[in-house]
Order: sequence, then structure tokens, then C-alpha cells
Amino acid sequence: MKRFCHYHPTQPAHWYCDACNRLLCPQCVEVRDMQGYHQGEKLHFCPHCNRQAQWLGVGNIIDPFWKRMHRFFLYPLGMRPLVLMVVLSIITALAVRPGIIGLVTQILIWGVTFKYAYAILQYTASGNLIAPELNAKTLFENFSPVAKQVGIYVALFFAGAFVLSHLGLLVSSLFLVAATLFLPAMIILLVTTESLIQAINPMMFVTLAYRIGWGYLLMYFFCSLLGAAPALLGQHLIQHLPPILQLFLFTLIKIYYTFISYHLMGYVILQYHEDIGYRVDFDDFKDEETDSLQAAQDADTPEGRLLRRVNQLIKDGDHKGASALIENETAQSAITDPVLSERYYTLLKITRATDKMVAHGSNHLAHLVQSGSKDAAVDVYRECLAAQPDFAPGAATLFKVGSWLNESGNDQAAIGAFNRLTQTYPQDPLVPKSYFRAAQIFNERLMKPEKAKTILKGLIKKFPDHDITPFVERYLTDLG
Repeated sequence: MKRFCHYHPTQPAHWYCDACNRLLCPQCVEVRDMQGYHQGEKLHFCPHCNRQAQWLGVGNIIDPFWKRMHRFFLYPLGMRPLVLMVVLSIITALAVRPGIIGLVTQILIWGVTFKYAYAILQYTASGNLIAPELNAKTLFENFSPVAKQVGIYVALFFAGAFVLSHLGLLVSSLFLVAATLFLPAMIILLVTTESLIQAINPMMFVTLAYRIGWGYLLMYFFCSLLGAAPALLGQHLIQHLPPILQLFLFTLIKIYYTFISYHLMGYVILQYHEDIGYRVDFDDFKDEETDSLQAAQDADTPEGRLLRRVNQLIKDGDHKGASALIENETAQSAITDPVLSERYYTLLKITRATDKMVAHGSNHLAHLVQSGSKDAAVDVYRECLAAQPDFAPGAATLFKVGSWLNESGNDQAAIGAFNRLTQTYPQDPLVPKSYFRAAQIFNERLMKPEKAKTILKGLIKKFPDHDITPFVERYLTDLG
């Protein structure tokens, strides 16, 4: 039964901390680089108790192969295998013709195909669900695995010929059925042992199929369907197309289903790796979801790591502990991360630490203003003002909040914010604009033109040389 992360109930757990009995996903576990002889390797620690966590293994991460069949069909459509399929199919359509040159070209094409297919199988078996790279090493170096696989077919051919000549047609037919049935097991053994002798040893491949159980028969059924698909498509669809297009599409389809089959066999090795004695390490395991989470984690900031620890304490219900952790970790510097700032403000509000909430409110408001979070900024301003009537964040923050209050129709609150700015920061460059905005609200929203005139006259008198003064004078003239 699959186990899920303690803090993210929809995410399968990757690690387990036996010290505090917590299951952790890649978003929650703490990753640390080893030093010295093991430099470059990573250790994973529980963020709650700071003990090294144990990897749960692939079995708790991946789904059984019969639950992800659609992904097998999508796998060859990734950028790397798709490019290779198209290129090889184009070469086949243009270069393969009757004769020795055409035959050699076709052998080379299918040699590269099976070399990459074998790489797919190896990658998948080791836990890497992302397609192999297209490079010289993957496509052209070390063809011994392909040669060994050819050796399996050669061994089966001679064994079948021997059975036919010595035991008759009936027994040879049964041998052919058995050979077809156990062929995937032989290829799997070739990957896991890298030995042709062990791959064609009946004691080995029969035992392997038995260990996998009914899942092996299901895999064989799917592989049989995949093997028959190109012929069926060729017979009922492709044969009606022009010859060069026939050759292109038939090659493309054969390579496509070959990649699917090898990816499927590799996944079966991965799924049953403990049953067949094949080791899979966490460092080798990669899929798109886990890879993206790990990449985000590797690119994380100290603030991001702190935020994860805070979120875990919050989910444990320890709000005071979460706020204390933020205070301890940011004691030497102001909180610069807006998400962490919001989390700290919320914690202070929940725990009713009013003085701390107001003290942090100015910094948090500055983050909200910088990000343009109008509604959140207005709410925080009102909460802090209610808790402390003389609350006054920075001048630029007050001016922006006053403007947003005005936009939302909160006229009196907007005037209050502008007045607070002029009284708290009388020398700030935004003071003239604040007076003018307040006058506009009195005239246009509150229908108090006389109050607006008084403010405007005072503004002109106090700031006769300011850039805004000519505009204020025209506005005052229009008021009459």
C-alpha cells in the first residue's frame, strides 16, 4: 500500500524518518551535500528532528505498469526519441533500396534503433523515466548489448532447429511458443546481469518470470500487441499510400512500438526490482515530476528552506513555534522574502501577538505595495491601524495605500492615510501630492469644495515652487 507525505497528503512519500515517524516527499526533506571523500553526494534529513531519513524505495513512488499504459505510448513522443525516430525513418525512405548498399543502410539504421532502445530499457530499469540523451555515446558506442541480444535470437534459432530435427514439428511448435513467451525474460536478464549465458539459461529466465508472477504474463500480452501493431497498420492503412511514404511511416511505426516495448520491459524491471534482485538507487531515480521538484529544491534559497520548515510546524499546529523559528532565523536581518513575510504576519495575527504584528506590519506592507497586492495591503493597513491608532508605515507605502483606498471608494480612510503621511513625514517629497489627493477626494467624492479649497490654498502657500503647484493653481481656479 502506497504511503504519502506527512505534510503533502497527495504526494507519495520518498523518505521515512524512523526517529519521529514522519513520511516526507522531495518538497519536505532537507538535502545536504556531503564533503570530503564523498563530495558531490547528497544526504536527506528530516526537517523536524534533523535525523537522516531513509529512502522508501521505488515501490512507494511509481504506479504499477498496468496503471500507466498511456504514458508508455507518450514516451517515444518526447523530443529526444521523436527526433531519432523521424530522422531514421527519413533516411530509410530516401536511402534504402534493393541491393547491398540498401541492406547495409538498413542494418545500420536498425542497429542504431536497437542501441537506443536498449539504452531506454537500461535507463528505465535503473529508475530514470526520462528518455536518454541523443549523443555519440548513446547511439554509437559499445554495441555489445545489441550483439548479445542478437545472440539470444541466434541461440533460439539453433535450439529451435535442433528441436525440429530431433523431436518433430509438434514439439518444435511448443518450443516456439515457449521461446516467444520467455523472450522478454531473457532480455530483462541480459540487462540485469549483462551476461548472454545467463540470459539464455532456462533456469534463470523461467525463475525470473515466476518471481514477477502474473505481472509478467500481462507484460507479455502487451508486448505481443505492440509487436503485432506495425503489421496491422501496414496491412490496413499504410499500403494505400505512395511507396516512399509507406516506407517512411512503416519504419516510423516500427521504431515507435519498439521504443514502447523496451520502455515497458525496463519499467517492469523497475517495478519488480526487489523481487528479481536488481538494485535501484535514489540518485538514479528520475521522472518529470520528481525531477522538477528536485530542481526547484536544488535552486532553493535559505528563505525557501526556512519557509518549508515553517509550513511543517504550521501543519503540526505549532503556530507559536513557527513564528519563533522565523524570528530566530531572521534576527540578524529583515525579512526579504514576501511569502515568508506574509506567513510571519499571519502567524502573529493568529497567535494574537499584536505588538509584533504591528511592528512587522510596516515591512510586510512594503512587500505588498511592491508586488501590487492592493486588497491584501489595504487589509493589513486596517488591521494594524485598528491594533495601534498611531500606526504609520513608510511614506511611499502610505501614499500607495491611500491611493488604493481611494480607488476602492474608502474616502475617509484614504484621507486618513494621506493625512498620516503629511503629519508623520512632513519633509517627504510625497507630502504635496498627498495634500492634493486629499483635496480631490473632498471635492469630487465628498462634495466639500470649500474644504478642498482650504487644503489647496495651504498647499500653494507652503510649497510655492513645487512642480505640482501650477497644476494645483489651475485646479483651484476651476473650483471658482
